Amino acid sequence: MSNPFEKLISYTQTSQEKYGASASALFIIQDGQVVTEWYSGQHHFKRGALPVTRDSMFNLYSIRKSYVGMATAIAVTEGNISIDTVVSDIVKDMAISDLKGVTIRELATKTNAKYFGPQRIEREEVAGKLIKAITGKTIAQIIRDRVFKPLDLNHSEWVSVPEARLVCDFQAADGYASIRIESDEGCDRNLYASAKDLAMWGYLHLHQGTVHNRQLLSSEVFRLINQLRAETQDQHRVFGWYYQEKWFYASGAAGCHCAVIPEFNAVGVRMLNKYTENYSEDQTMFNETLYECLGL
Repeated sequence: MSNPFEKLISYTQTSQEKYGASASALFIIQDGQVVTEWYSGQHHFKRGALPVTRDSMFNLYSIRKSYVGMATAIAVTEGNISIDTVVSDIVKDMAISDLKGVTIRELATKTNAKYFGPQRIEREEVAGKLIKAITGKTIAQIIRDRVFKPLDLNHSEWVSVPEARLVCDFQAADGYASIRIESDEGCDRNLYASAKDLAMWGYLHLHQGTVHNRQLLSSEVFRLINQLRAETQDQHRVFGWYYQEKWFYASGAAGCHCAVIPEFNAVGVRMLNKYTENYSEDQTMFNETLYECLGL
């Protein structure tokens, strides 16, 4: 019997070659079952590179914003704080003028400045300060305690020390392979995950916080997410996810991509490791190809 996802596998192989990635992976969950799991390539192009396996962890880059978004939603709902609260009312270690009157809603929907103050503090770091002020915990601590540990997602980590499971990515113009090592607090571009773990992250959102008949996250968290989806004018990006008619997705600059398709009760993850700003057309093509395969 032929694999109904063969077209998606072929598309991923083509994308790996087109973008010059050394590694790729696919992981698809439908109706609570793994229906496709596929790996290709090595962690980098040089001699001695490890082959890509289920244990391989890719840099998620901007997909991390969905994790920051979830931590924000948890902090706001559990702190009983209005989404329209001005951030400077809570965050006290930045000048009021630097925060520019930004509200929590604007942080969640990315509708205000990307950087704040003369130090150009990134939006996600401001969210981290907000979360820490409300809960006393970092983004990473909240997500580890509420999601990673209960789901045994042992291949998701804000990496602060190098390790063999990490897939290099190629950002430099000369093709130099690198690993991104930064703070373990959850603000930076150093969230690595396996294809399986990222698929489970999407599955958690597909089922509004319930996995394996366990309500891991409060229904209030998803009530807030759905409220923002309804109230955001272009209904486009909310808490790090892009919402469209047939699916919602999160995507990173090195080619990692997580698409959630409620109609088919499915999540599809594609991993690559080549940094580029040219993935927008590819994201749509991946979503459409996944949708087509699920409908067969």
